[in-house]
Amino acid sequence: MSRHERKFKGDGQRRHDPIGTPWPREERYRAGEHLAEAVNAALFLRRPLLLEGDPGSGKTRLAYAAAWELNLPLHTCHVRSASRVEDLLYEFDQLARLYDIQASCMPGKQIAEPMKEKSAYRKLRPLGKAIADAAGGIPSVALIDEIDKADIDFPNDLLQVLEEWRFNIKENDNEEIDALKGESVAECRDRLPLVIVTSNRERELPAAFLRRCLYYYIEFPTPKKLLEILEAHAQAPVTPLFKAAVVRFMALRAAFRWRKAPGTSELIDWVRLLERGKEGLSAEALKETGLWELPFLESLVKNQADRDALAALGKK
Repeated sequence: MSRHERKFKGDGQRRHDPIGTPWPREERYRAGEHLAEAVNAALFLRRPLLLEGDPGSGKTRLAYAAAWELNLPLHTCHVRSASRVEDLLYEFDQLARLYDIQASCMPGKQIAEPMKEKSAYRKLRPLGKAIADAAGGIPSVALIDEIDKADIDFPNDLLQVLEEWRFNIKENDNEEIDALKGESVAECRDRLPLVIVTSNRERELPAAFLRRCLYYYIEFPTPKKLLEILEAHAQAPVTPLFKAAVVRFMALRAAFRWRKAPGTSELIDWVRLLERGKEGLSAEALKETGLWELPFLESLVKNQADRDALAALGKK
């Protein structure tokens, strides 16, 4: 596994035809022991794993890392304020079907075109694909990202689908997609999706949903962990510049109350720019640079309010 110690249980061997885009590169995610235990528990029980933590702490990327390491397809659902569970399962193009019906009945047509089957107008969405894959014997990873953005009823509606592992497409003559097919979850465990749910705690989730999930809070990485992350992404030993960058990065995060604090992905981009960057920039020079004068701040500070707060530090 090239510089990466396997953390998630599974041999990574694909026993089915690849679905979607093959993994183009190694996911260099560094899961700690307790987080890896939580993922493995979710794999064993096939219960959703709910992840909370600060933005930039690696919640979303964990799903990519698990899918890469287990060599499984990844189905990603991005939740919005108006999302319904059905939006994660399927879509049915009623307008296209109505248009085809009208077109086939237009006067003057000498030969009527055959109508498409109803199923031609339905398209499975990411969670629906994950359940359909399982019905066909193909395991996967399903990421449900930022569930706290949705309406209060959304988690419980989602829970019903994840407990039954089936859904119906009412517009297509109530077509049923059923992963269990009359068997128990334990009997179907090896083909059911690993479901990872993330939340930024914008709203409280229902107690019934929480009871049925496994839970893990991802703390923001320590400076030591950040150095390990940089080393993994750079595929090179830790340098004095890496160390100085992490020191200034942590000082920057603690300097004021951020609206959108930089996370690990911003740090990785920043260090890449520093390595490429200004002639004569040394680790010692970086340590002495004021936070408001750090190079390539555009990779760290992502809104004007935070820029103003940072600039105000330089006027004190």
